[in-house]
Amino acid sequence: MSGAVELVEIDDVVAAALRDGHATTLPLASGFPRSEDLEALRARERGALSYLIVTDGLVVGTCGSHGPPSVHDVVELGWGLVASARGRGVGTAAVTQLLEAATRRYPDATIVAHTEWSDAGTGIVADSAASEAMLERLGFSPEPEPIEPGYRAWRLVGG
Repeated sequence: MSGAVELVEIDDVVAAALRDGHATTLPLASGFPRSEDLEALRARERGALSYLIVTDGLVVGTCGSHGPPSVHDVVELGWGLVASARGRGVGTAAVTQLLEAATRRYPDATIVAHTEWSDAGTGIVADSAASEAMLERLGFSPEPEPIEPGYRAWRLVGG
């Protein structure tokens, strides 16, 4: 990893700037915001945890929850990075911090995440084996059955 990774909570000012296509006070990496980053802004409006992922002085992605805890007290986490930030440990550092924030805010909630799977022509495989390895390192365990076609669900063990 090149530099430290910091999560910056998305506030109303930052959300409005990104939604309107304007720069924030932080420089944006090439390719940011992605469509998924704009979805994170919509999740924030539903009460989700929402953070910018910043490294080397650039906003390289977003992370947070998909919303507040469900009626079953489940919180789903999500994250995404621009291509240039992948494979450098940025995602692991960001999700580690996100996990800490989520367990502080929702101490009794079950924390889950999901990874995407697709047919690579040789069979169904994870779209991001690195994300799955990271989830395992952080204490998540895969559910035995898919939540829906194309997705593998992960649950924080002990969470």
